[in-house]
Amino acid sequence: MLDDIELQEIRKGFEMQFRYKFYRDPKFPFLQSIGIKHIIQGFEHPHDEVGFLGMLHLWWVPDPTGTVLGIWESEWFDTPHEGVALAQTLDANRIYDVHKLEEVAHNHAQKMAEKEVMKQIQAKIRQEEEEESKTVLWN
Repeated sequence: MLDDIELQEIRKGFEMQFRYKFYRDPKFPFLQSIGIKHIIQGFEHPHDEVGFLGMLHLWWVPDPTGTVLGIWESEWFDTPHEGVALAQTLDANRIYDVHKLEEVAHNHAQKMAEKEVMKQIQAKIRQEEEEESKTVLWN
């Protein structure tokens, strides 16, 4: 089992690696502008005897000094239950309905798929009509 100092050092290393990958992601600069201001990620140590290390919570806040647009603050949760509770609270406090957005996106994708199928059917019908007009003998 890890003592508190070892756990903090391991968490620090995992957070640094996570932030490095997070900041290099092409979508990173746009997250807060599309409303993503909280990231929650759980970590487990690769060795089974160590196990769960905690859940990292990053949240975006505007920079009070104005030198940069904002910064990503962080905190660690010791149990998965704390992280899940935070995620549920954040989900409940959204100013929009996630299920309605999913429904709208699904309906849009379905309409686009239907349009594509109709285009393919119409192209097939035109092709068949052209082939038929070539074989019909007009006297």
